[in-house]
Amino acid sequence: MQQDPAEIRTAIEKNKNALQDIELMINSLHDVRSSIHHVFHILQSRTEPESGASFREHAKFTYTALECLAKLALSSDAVLNETQALELPKLHGPSPVSIETKQLEARMEDQDSGKSKDAVGGQPIGKTADQISQEYKDLSIDATLRKFYKSMKSAGRTVRASRVEGQSSLPTAVIKVTISSVLHAYLVLERDDQSRCVSVSRIVAFGAGEETSIWEDSHHLVFKKISQIATGAVDHFVSKDPRSLLGATLEWLANYTTLFSSPCVKCEKHLCFDSQQFKLLPPTFYTYNTLTVQPYHPQCLS
Repeated sequence: MQQDPAEIRTAIEKNKNALQDIELMINSLHDVRSSIHHVFHILQSRTEPESGASFREHAKFTYTALECLAKLALSSDAVLNETQALELPKLHGPSPVSIETKQLEARMEDQDSGKSKDAVGGQPIGKTADQISQEYKDLSIDATLRKFYKSMKSAGRTVRASRVEGQSSLPTAVIKVTISSVLHAYLVLERDDQSRCVSVSRIVAFGAGEETSIWEDSHHLVFKKISQIATGAVDHFVSKDPRSLLGATLEWLANYTTLFSSPCVKCEKHLCFDSQQFKLLPPTFYTYNTLTVQPYHPQCLS
């Protein structure tokens, strides 16, 4: 028995809404994990009064994220129950896999094809990912910041990275990256006893003029999207060479100097509709596991 096309369209739309809610739930889970992780570090440090204030801030953030997660779970459950009641026909062609999976496949294809031109001018790049990894390997946080400063100065980029003042006794460090007139980002680092970065537990981007807590998200959709992408970039750098994690992340972030000026490499446009959640966006996805760093719209990689 052939189903009504209108019912099929309605079911597909409801499935899309459910997937968007699930994506938000996953992001909330990441936020909760990061916040709880830092709460434990604060408790271990046992310093007052700063630890008390930090604990209250993290606890409040965790409660808010959990509350948001609970609401999303209820709404998503209702949507999924409704959509499962209608059996959709089998469609020929690609399945609606996640954008992240398609992005990874596209980037791996680009990497295997041996591209060696940059996105803006089509000229060979100055440093490869392997060269960057070797330059920053096993450096302390302060030594990494000094090398990054020299790298940006020689490249003529107005990008700066510096420590955010805090307690030196804590096993964490916060780095602020400023890209003039574009954005600033915070990296919360875990460090070893030799003050080397061993992991990045949180990375978040904000607009150039935003004044927001590092435990919150940007008010602007474009920077929320960049924060999501940056988390994936950090995971990649960790898997590739954790001993140069901080340097590789800083060098990659520096490419966002062209966020509002460079078009997408694939569609050659500046704005593209991303999703119902993020609306129109510039090319926010700067590749991180290819021979060159190139700007894309996430949708152009799907």
